[in-house]
Amino acid sequence: MKKVLLTGHMGFIGSGLWKRLATKGTYEPEYQLTGIDLKHSSDILHYQYNRFLPEEDIDLVIHLAAKAGVRESVENPKAYWETNVEGTRKILEAYPNTRVLVASSSSAHEPYLNPYAATKYITETIPHSNCCFMRFHTVYNDSARTGMFFDKLFKGEVEYITEHERDFIHLEDMLDAIEALIDNPQVKGTFDIGTGRTIKMNDILPNLPIKTDTPRERQRTCADTSFMKENCGWEAKIKIEDFLEEHSEVLRHYNNG
Repeated sequence: MKKVLLTGHMGFIGSGLWKRLATKGTYEPEYQLTGIDLKHSSDILHYQYNRFLPEEDIDLVIHLAAKAGVRESVENPKAYWETNVEGTRKILEAYPNTRVLVASSSSAHEPYLNPYAATKYITETIPHSNCCFMRFHTVYNDSARTGMFFDKLFKGEVEYITEHERDFIHLEDMLDAIEALIDNPQVKGTFDIGTGRTIKMNDILPNLPIKTDTPRERQRTCADTSFMKENCGWEAKIKIEDFLEEHSEVLRHYNNG
């Protein structure tokens, strides 16, 4: 079995990945999983190096634990620095020779916009010989992370829309991408994971008021999919338009008043 350390294993992406890896294998599990998560009373910031599992007992680290969100990062940049930069540094220094997959963000393309983006960009500069920094674009499904657009959409809590364009990637496609990276251990570097397609937010809910004062947010996100296609043979399959069509009754709630 491949022995995997997964941080943030109880989060939106992490819990989905944990479930998928835990059920891999026809006759016996393919992965032996160990998790670290604040929700499980374990915090990478308060781990001493000697409390991490020894490097010889881990084949792969998937580091998803992070503080996300632009607005909160503006209000509390210190917490974002500590978790995203110093927490990642701890992981990379604890496993200097082990392959590590790190969740970065599409926000790192414009690190000057907000503290969250800056921490993700700086994280990518931490030295490590065998690391992937995965610039995730906007991940969604019908039970999305609390506070995100689709979470508010399904709860009927969206009050306004923006003029942004976003590259939305479905959680299942994201998990496929991570598995593709696991299966291609020679791959390393910094690269996007997304669909390479965008949708305008005000096209989703055209009848809502438009908020234009969003200076700290990226106006347009669109993944460069060439790296993952060329190195892992991976491309996203699920289209946001098809997902929205499946949930058209939710959109009618807003667009019909």
